[in-house]
Amino acid sequence: MGLMLVFIMTLLGVALFDIARLDARLKIDSQTGVQALEIAEAGLERGLHLFFLEFVCGGPNPIVTLNPITPANCATPPTAPPNYITDNNLARIALTTNCPPPLLPDGAAGFKQLRLNQAFASGTYTVCVRPNPDTPTNQLRAQFRSRGVLTSITGTGARIVQIDATAVVTANKPHAPFAIGGPAGGAIRGNALIAGSLQFVRCPGAGCVAVSFGGSSGMQNNYTGLHASLHDRIPWRFQDGTTVNTLGAVLKVKEGQVQLNSGSACIGKQESGSGCSGGGTPFQDTMSGVYTSGTWGGSNGNCSGGLNGNTTTNRRCNVWTSAQGPYPTGDPPAIPLLSDSTIIDGKGYRCFFNPPGSTCPNTADPIPGGTNFDEYFYANAWRIDNTSDGRCDVSVAGVAHDCTIVLTALQTGSVPDFGAGPVTTLPIKSGACVRQGAADPNSCTLQIAAGQMVGIIDGSPIRPDLEPINVYVKRLASAGATTPTVKTSPVDATTDNNMYYQGKMMILADNPAVTPGFEIDTGLLSATTINQSWCGLGPYLCGYAYPANHFVAMLTTGDILLGAGGSRDILGQFFAANTGLTARFYVNGGIGQLQVAGSVSAQQFDFTGAGSAPSLYQAPWNLGALPGAAGPAAGAFVSIVSSNWAQIQ
Repeated sequence: MGLMLVFIMTLLGVALFDIARLDARLKIDSQTGVQALEIAEAGLERGLHLFFLEFVCGGPNPIVTLNPITPANCATPPTAPPNYITDNNLARIALTTNCPPPLLPDGAAGFKQLRLNQAFASGTYTVCVRPNPDTPTNQLRAQFRSRGVLTSITGTGARIVQIDATAVVTANKPHAPFAIGGPAGGAIRGNALIAGSLQFVRCPGAGCVAVSFGGSSGMQNNYTGLHASLHDRIPWRFQDGTTVNTLGAVLKVKEGQVQLNSGSACIGKQESGSGCSGGGTPFQDTMSGVYTSGTWGGSNGNCSGGLNGNTTTNRRCNVWTSAQGPYPTGDPPAIPLLSDSTIIDGKGYRCFFNPPGSTCPNTADPIPGGTNFDEYFYANAWRIDNTSDGRCDVSVAGVAHDCTIVLTALQTGSVPDFGAGPVTTLPIKSGACVRQGAADPNSCTLQIAAGQMVGIIDGSPIRPDLEPINVYVKRLASAGATTPTVKTSPVDATTDNNMYYQGKMMILADNPAVTPGFEIDTGLLSATTINQSWCGLGPYLCGYAYPANHFVAMLTTGDILLGAGGSRDILGQFFAANTGLTARFYVNGGIGQLQVAGSVSAQQFDFTGAGSAPSLYQAPWNLGALPGAAGPAAGAFVSIVSSNWAQIQ
């Protein structure tokens, strides 16, 4: 009996051992499968990145496989929209090899190999691409498929995933986030600290000084010093959760002299050593590049002595040695204008904005053989214009005098009164409501007063196509030369001197030159809400307030004035340009500590009356996150939107 019990216990022990071993193998198999899926996901990310490079990397034409993806070529966007379908190559990779059969267990046709057996995380991935089957001739859409493979002690695990991608190409202009095309008096007058890329497009005349950086001014390559009210609203972490440690800051000088006239004025900081020390921060301090065909000057600015990283002996001009050279020959020769052509959501517009009654000066189609229109902004805007009843889209009495009342109030930042008391929220005519895509023609309202800036269409502060609401403002003919067309207003001048915007809006002030289109006397900030129902840029970008959930752009053919007064934080996109090259982003009197986050394009920055040096920070770090219709402002805006993720096997 005892031997029988021992025998039974032995059998049970063997069985339990086999079960434990099986359980361990099942766990390993499960882990292998999960890791193979992660490797396959990495392959999809590689495919999406190659799709991005397709639209931003130009270089010498024609673009062929022998014209490689390099920093130099990617500094010059393609002169015409690329077409991977007709070119039969994507990001210089020839699409001539069929996708390997293991990626096609469902028999899907048309996939071509992009990358084969790329090593990643102890495994490999293979990536293939084909035109999206729903729109097989649209070069802005593609479908990527990736197979991740990982071998463990239990065997080999493989997973196949697929995703659709759409390229949103909004402009093909390589201007920097801070672009200046100044007159002979200097592109930047007064001191400023620029965090991000800066481009001097024009500084004509012998001896023209583009900028003279004084104490505590110059350029930096990170978000160090950005106020919390701005910092917390913008994407300050990369998608993998790590802190943004570089803005890819590049200085480009087409002409003119750049001066450094203080021991604390620097073009980039040093990664280590004395002089313009970065202080041992975990961020990149040196510039990502300096490309100049101008000259250097000032008491501390002999940067021609050699720009380099780490422990430069120059101490004032610090840049990676691999990122230097003359001003890129492929960059546009002038600052962008509102009348420039652009590409928005795959459609071409010969003019981004053209005033009513005039003809767009451009005749060439932005997308040869594609869908093109004459003008974008005015044709798709609510119009606050008192020149006729038909041009006034405010619906109180329904006549031009409605717009006279609104425009008069906007000059002082007050609430309009149509005779029955102040009206904070303006109703918009049904025809204008439908003009911007509304399903309900009676759903549109607009507020630009009492500290709030918001337009509503069908219950949301954004257009149905997810582009910003366009608002056209025609300056009153009776306005004085120093009177602003639109002046910001605070929630409360004592307790909250800020104006807040919700959703997405672009306001264009149609002004004569040398008159202020906008006067910003308050802070200007986005709402703080995130993950809004209209945000379609994925969980990463939708987790930040600006620019995926809330965005404002102020564009004008006049000037943008930062009014005298106390300290303020400003977040948005600002654009001032006209054919006379006189448009300014300027201060007209003493101002407290000023920080501007976003992007600014103007023909002159004038901070001579500011007191302390303003700070301008590029936001977001990835300009592709800006709305598709952001206009002809600084930056080459391309973003890749992914959808319809699926696991094939």
